[in-house]
Amino acid sequence: MNKIEKRGKGRPKKVQNITYVPSVINFDEVIKLKDIDMDPRMMEQMTSGLGNIDKFISHEGGIPCATNIMACGDPGVGKTTILLDVLSGVNNKGRKCLFISGEMGKKQMYKYTQRFPQFGNIQTLFVSDYLEYNTKDVVEQVLDKGWDLILIDSVAEIIDGVRDDNNWDRKMAENWMVDICTKNNKGENKTNKYTTFLLIQQVTKGGVFVGSNKLKHLTDAMLEMRRESDKDGGGTYMEFTKNRNGGVNYKMSFDLGSNNISYGAISEREEDEDDGYAEFEITNPEMVHQA
Repeated sequence: MNKIEKRGKGRPKKVQNITYVPSVINFDEVIKLKDIDMDPRMMEQMTSGLGNIDKFISHEGGIPCATNIMACGDPGVGKTTILLDVLSGVNNKGRKCLFISGEMGKKQMYKYTQRFPQFGNIQTLFVSDYLEYNTKDVVEQVLDKGWDLILIDSVAEIIDGVRDDNNWDRKMAENWMVDICTKNNKGENKTNKYTTFLLIQQVTKGGVFVGSNKLKHLTDAMLEMRRESDKDGGGTYMEFTKNRNGGVNYKMSFDLGSNNISYGAISEREEDEDDGYAEFEITNPEMVHQA
């Protein structure tokens, strides 16, 4: 009869400790802020011509070059419509603009242009037209052409497409999104455009931002679009909860008609003992933007 060989019960071999050797870092890039060499084009503002909108976005009055603005809010509140109106205004001022549509196809956008003809002049990439290609390649190559202002609707759709096409997890895809935005902010494209991104992002049913902190940190400004409660009139408004280039705790009302967009005054929120805050109008109501 064959003997059964007994297995040893000794302790597992110890893994050798690896000695950490710190990198030798050259700190020549540590400089005084006044000595930073910045291309003046990075400091320009792109105006939309929509009056209070430009004042609302930045202290200087316009959309700063080489920045990232994230927009989120209630479904159907008008995020795409408002930002397309801003994009159209900047486009009409001679800037090179692009709309990357990851959610709507040509039919839906054609209906949009029937209501708002000003959208018809915007160069638009429909992601659904390039399904035979890797989404990562499509986005990288169109961005490399160089643009002043790009609207992406939505970040979640682009990230999901990149994940599926490359078998990545969400973290890898979000890191890629941060990297390409940062690269184009710096003008690292064929025409050396210091690109600004308007990024529409989804929220959960509870209104919470969908995405990691790294994605949040990419943004220079966080714009929320919401509906008032019925007791407050039930209207729609936008508000910056973060803005490195402009003010926070300000809100601006807007209303979408069948073929026009109305922009209201900019109001400042201040603490109030009774209901949390009070609003004080600081600008006059804006024009109605007719299609």
